[in-house]
Amino acid sequence: MTNKTYGIILIIVGVLIVAVVFLAAPLHLASSGFGLKKLVGVVIGVVAFAAGLLLALGKGAKKESAKKE
Repeated sequence: MTNKTYGIILIIVGVLIVAVVFLAAPLHLASSGFGLKKLVGVVIGVVAFAAGLLLALGKGAKKESAKKE
């Protein structure tokens, strides 16, 4: 699998993690229902999403696709 494929998988996983955390919590962050575990979940989801974007759209992915052509 290429970096682009890993990037797309990480984007999907990151979005799913953030969506699950926000659907399970109230919409405002200041509420008592938004605890440390949910904050960690959001951070992990955002990091996975950002890493996926870097892998999918980075120079490495473009070089690999150019090599195959």
